Parts: sequence; C-alpha cells; structure tokens
Amino acid sequence: MRNMTNYQLNSALESKRSKRRRKRTIRMVLFTSVIFLTFFIGIKNIINKRNALAKNKISTTYAVSKEDVQNNKNNQESKMDKNINDNLNNDKNNSNNINNQAKDNKNSNNGIVMTVNEIWNKEDKRKIAFLTFDDGPSPYTPKILDILEKYNIKATFFVLGTSAKNYPEYLKREVVLGNSIGNHTYSHRIKYYGNYTPDAFVDDVRKCDYAIKEVLGQDFKTNLVRFPGGSFNHKSYKNALQEAGFKSIDWNVENGDARRLNVPKEELINNVKNDAEKHNKIVILMHDSATKETTVEALPDIIEYLKSQGFEFGIVSQNN
Repeated sequence: MRNMTNYQLNSALESKRSKRRRKRTIRMVLFTSVIFLTFFIGIKNIINKRNALAKNKISTTYAVSKEDVQNNKNNQESKMDKNINDNLNNDKNNSNNINNQAKDNKNSNNGIVMTVNEIWNKEDKRKIAFLTFDDGPSPYTPKILDILEKYNIKATFFVLGTSAKNYPEYLKREVVLGNSIGNHTYSHRIKYYGNYTPDAFVDDVRKCDYAIKEVLGQDFKTNLVRFPGGSFNHKSYKNALQEAGFKSIDWNVENGDARRLNVPKEELINNVKNDAEKHNKIVILMHDSATKETTVEALPDIIEYLKSQGFEFGIVSQNN
C-alpha cells in the first residue's frame, strides 16, 4: 500500500513537471511568434518607406530630366541654328573671295573671254584657241594648272559633279587662277540619250550645278554646259537644256585622248596640229582624268605649237 502511494506520488509529480514544460514551450512559441511578427512588420514598413522614397525620387528625377531634356533640345536647336547661319555666312564669304580672286586674275591677264555665240561668229577672223578639259577635277588637275600658269594661259574646265565632290580644292584652284568653269553633268551618263527623257538629262545637269555650288558657294554661277560625248544629233536634249537656261558648246578640234587608253604623246600633238589648220577659232577637246597622263605630257607642246601659229588664248564665258 505504501509502495503504491509512492508510485502515485511520483506520477503526480511527473505530471506537474510535464504541464510546466508544456506551458514553458507554449510561452516560448508565443514569444517567438510575437518577436517574428514584430520583426516582419518592421521590415515591411521599412520596405514601404523605401519604395515611397524611391517613387518620389523617380518622379522628381523624371520631372527634372524632362526639363533638362527640353533645355538641352533648345540649346542644341539654338546651336544648330547658329551653325547653319555661320555656315551660310562662311559659304557666302567663301564664294565672294573665290569670285573676287578669279576676277582679279582674269583682269590682270587681259585674257579673251567669249560667249558661245561669239566663238562661232565666222565674221571674227582672229586666231583664238580655247583649251577645254572635260571630266575633272582629277589627280592630274594640279599639273595641268601648273602648266597653264607657267604660260600665263587660262582654260575652260567642264566639271563632273562627282569629281567636284571628290576634289573640291582643285576646283577652287581652277577658279582662283581665273579659269572658266562649265557643267559636264553629274554622272556622265551618255545612256541618257535615247533611253531617258530630255528632262532627266536636264536634272542631271542641275545636280552637277548644285555640286559645284556646294564647293564654290551658292553665289557662283555658270550656265555653260558640255554634253558627255557632245550634243551632236541630240537636238531635243539641247532644246530642253536651253529652255532650262543653259547653253552648250561642243568642239572643232580634239587631241584624241578619248579614243583609247594611253594614247602616245606625239599622236595627241599631231591630232591637234591636223585639226587646228582648218579653223581660225578653235575649241580643243581634252580630258582631265586619272587615265590621261599623256594629255598632261603633251600639253606644253600643244601650247607651244599654237603660239607658233599665231593663236591667242581665250576662255568660254560662264554666262551666255
């Protein structure tokens, strides 16, 4: 009986201990839950505050950036307008300087300047040679200009629009030295004849005129044109060109440098001699291109021959 009572006593004590452990466990769980919940709520509040600050900052930054973009745009437009005006002024000054230098050179030389109609006037019996060069400027242009300057002679250069863009400084030098500038179309497409309308040909001439003015300035003017391959048998194209305000000129003497590549120097000279004997006023066709080295080599001899035959030298007027 006594043993049984001790057993029951031990069981009762163990039961009490177990209850106390459960209570401690429950309190610990509740305490931990409260701590976790408090921590979670605190973190969430911090995140919300940061998001609110970030959103406010983005809105403020966007407003400032939008204002900055507009200000930058206005500044850029202002600078662009200034650059355009400066370029236009520089272009005008450049054109005036080039034209003034060209006039000074022509006047100092007292050279002969004749319109197309004056050149073909048969009543004028003077012996005058007009040296003309098609297709330039080219890498050989400086050598041609050096030779002309040595003899104090001016020439007429029929410029391609594509070449003017490739060698703008050579074109400027041609003008500054007092030479005359004509239009040889932009593309030199002989296929225009018969395959395209006369208006398409005139458009190509206008495109070349624009390319020349890009180099020499918008005030530079020339209405002188030479057809690629000549205007022979192209009456409708010639009429369309004249209606557009241009005047074309062909030739009555040629050195023959377009007949094939690398025509020997002596052959070029003899071709000029043979044709020059037939006329008083001669318009000589030559070419200023990268494949015409012998043309440059023959030029001094051609000039010497013409001088020996009593020819004066002139240029074709840019205004006809």
